[in-house]
Amino acid sequence: MAGMSIVVCLPGSAAGSVDEAVAEAMAPFARDGVGAVEREVWDSFRISGGSAGLPVLAGHQDDPRLIMGRPWWDGTPEPVLPGMCAGGPRGLIDFSDALRARGAEHAGRVWDQWREVASRHPAADDESVFFHRHLAAGGTHASYETSQEAAAYRAQPAVRAWAEIAPALARPDIAAHFSFDGQAIHIGRRGREEYVAKWEFSLLPERNVLTAGGWWYEPGEAPLHGACRTPADCVHAPDVDEGRPGVQSYLLALPADTLLVNVRCHV
Repeated sequence: MAGMSIVVCLPGSAAGSVDEAVAEAMAPFARDGVGAVEREVWDSFRISGGSAGLPVLAGHQDDPRLIMGRPWWDGTPEPVLPGMCAGGPRGLIDFSDALRARGAEHAGRVWDQWREVASRHPAADDESVFFHRHLAAGGTHASYETSQEAAAYRAQPAVRAWAEIAPALARPDIAAHFSFDGQAIHIGRRGREEYVAKWEFSLLPERNVLTAGGWWYEPGEAPLHGACRTPADCVHAPDVDEGRPGVQSYLLALPADTLLVNVRCHV
């Protein structure tokens, strides 16, 4: 068994009964046959702040609307970390505008640089062309990296030119995706605005979220709807787009009085 955190979204009207509202929202995903959905997730939980909690917007650390973490399982009070809370109105939570701006600025620079490189060379073929050519010649997934086809992909002028300048663009303080791993030609396939939007949230923590509409989202897992027993039975449209940008955009778009509550689960 392990632990995980999830941000539970509640209407502002739940401010006077947070524990009860969280329990009601979490109930469909309980283990031991109690839950209403097929994939039972948790067997215990508590409202938690600490290092995995939510950052408070600067200047609002003493706002009485903030939610503090509940005691540990043995009754010990949870330590209060400066600038962190277990939840509160969405308008009091810091969504790290500075980090988003840094990620967006760097993504824009990368997009501009790739387009400049690509404009000076013939259009490069996607690596999948060379990979399938390798398989057609009797190669395997394992043998591709050292194959003539892989070398031919890397020898394309645009790809070779990018490999020479990409290390200077790498930012370990930004995110691993800016190392590009030979797939630079995909950068220019999106418009600049779309590419920047894709990576705007790359510096922010990847969070699980239980939406106000009862959808449970974890990275890499199919979303679960608390109102439906199985995904096959569900005819409802998910209310969050896939991936980190979708979750962050969803949280940002919520009304300012929506309560965001960080819940630590034993799963």
